[in-house]
Amino acid sequence: MKILIIRRDNIGDLILTTPLIASLAEKFNVKIDVLVNTYNQSVLENNPHIGRIHIYSKLHHRKHGQSALSVIMRRIKTYIDIRFARYDVAIIAREGFTKRQLHWAKISGAKRTIAFGNDASGSITDAIGKTQDKRHIVELLADLAKPLGAYSEPGPLELYVSEDELTSIAQKIAAPQDIPVYGLQISARKPLQQWQAEKFVELAHRISQREKCHFLLFWSPGSADNKEHPGDDEKAQRIMSACKDISITPVATKNLRELMAAMTLCDQILTSDGGALHIAAGVGVPVVAMFGNSDAWFWGPWGVPHETLEAPDRNVNLLSVDAVDERFIQLRRRVLAAE
Repeated sequence: MKILIIRRDNIGDLILTTPLIASLAEKFNVKIDVLVNTYNQSVLENNPHIGRIHIYSKLHHRKHGQSALSVIMRRIKTYIDIRFARYDVAIIAREGFTKRQLHWAKISGAKRTIAFGNDASGSITDAIGKTQDKRHIVELLADLAKPLGAYSEPGPLELYVSEDELTSIAQKIAAPQDIPVYGLQISARKPLQQWQAEKFVELAHRISQREKCHFLLFWSPGSADNKEHPGDDEKAQRIMSACKDISITPVATKNLRELMAAMTLCDQILTSDGGALHIAAGVGVPVVAMFGNSDAWFWGPWGVPHETLEAPDRNVNLLSVDAVDERFIQLRRRVLAAE
């Protein structure tokens, strides 16, 4: 059984697909090939269930100095590699297929194509109808194994950080070993998911006054005015300037692997919905997650102890420090009670 999973979406989307990948690999005792993007492929490194990784490069994601021609040539190579791999099954691992995903399934020449969709194309041999039930996306994706007779209850998200990566980031950060380490992840792509810098500052001071602890500050690197890859360097600097009186380390991660490794050092993490949320859950860290214009029941933390806050008017800016602090305390108590 040769299986190709098509998941050309965001970082969090790919992480949320890892339970499906694991269940198929274990059921058929094979490694699963995947089609992913250049910017999310690194989350699959060291995953024992992954076979070949086919890379799709988007022109607007090419690196500095990389020509458009080189991106197009790499894309052609991916076409050829997928076509000649001779897959038995192509799975569009998405809550609803698009023409682009279907295009790649056709290129694969797979005998069977599995996807969600009530009005599925004739090219999809195994269409799974959508339901109105409120189910987490991980539970939904697990249904894609049903046409193969391989359904199982989904396990945790799977991210694999090597000992070398852990050692390297631990030496770089040098966080205290004898007190709790709390992560504050301050970035979110959508404006309605962004909590204000001054609220992170107030929360950090409240927690540090309540107990002896250390904070790691995470953010998307780059300046806010970078049109291609806007970041939160300025927001992080404002927070650090206002937190000189508490124990806190800024963690300027250069890539996803460093972020994964650094988050494993935390006892608990606060973040808005987004890729970083699923990275935290993927490395097994309890999470307090803030939701604005996204649904917690569908995108919430999977497989780890967590608390979720759904903001008034679907705007994280409207969440109070009191509300977030209360959930932070509740989660910490629950985790300690379970140890």
